[in-house]
Amino acid sequence: MSVVFTHDPNKEELNWKYYYRFGSVFSETPKFGTAGYTRLKRTTKHTFHDVRLFAHIFKNDTEIKIRHKSSRRFLTLDKFYSFNTLIYEKNTIINVDLRYHYNQGLGYFLKNRESGNMTLEIGVAFDNSDYLNNEQKTAYIRTAYSIDQDLNKFSGKCEIDYYHQVSNIVDSTNLSRFQILTELKWNLRKNSGIITGFTCDIHNDDLNPSVFLALAVSESLNWDM
Repeated sequence: MSVVFTHDPNKEELNWKYYYRFGSVFSETPKFGTAGYTRLKRTTKHTFHDVRLFAHIFKNDTEIKIRHKSSRRFLTLDKFYSFNTLIYEKNTIINVDLRYHYNQGLGYFLKNRESGNMTLEIGVAFDNSDYLNNEQKTAYIRTAYSIDQDLNKFSGKCEIDYYHQVSNIVDSTNLSRFQILTELKWNLRKNSGIITGFTCDIHNDDLNPSVFLALAVSESLNWDM
């Protein structure tokens, strides 16, 4: 006995988009540097995949993050989705030479419209700041909030992640932290604009944000895979 289900082609319609930026960045400690960003995004009605490369290059410091995230909405409870994220990060400003990070969990759409989204996420996370030489991982409970909104000539985004350490504290160092990203874009044309924002890691009351200004370009790709 076999059962065959039909599908809605519109739900499986692929959308590929490519983003890139180039500009300058300022931080209180290393002063001025170069800002770069590139992103490749693949979406359908129920799936989301993207890869991001985010870089701030200073004279004596670097802030680089490579992130891959994938998520899938539930078919019936489509306001909920599952996700997993893999990150490689180097940030010498906060003494992170190389950090391997993984998190997964559940998300919920507080708002899901063409003009913007608002989400809440909760899950578990693990990272290792010296994974080439050390097998010990740090475990966290991760909560996150994000919002993005388009308003004619302007669009904005804010992402707030909080990692609460639940594994044993080593060397009396608590690695619980906030990570914040905010952006405001002035849309000059349909696929280009000027973007400004800041990134910040808050750990043990240390605060050293990086503020950037860049030219941003996005392109739709006619890929069918």
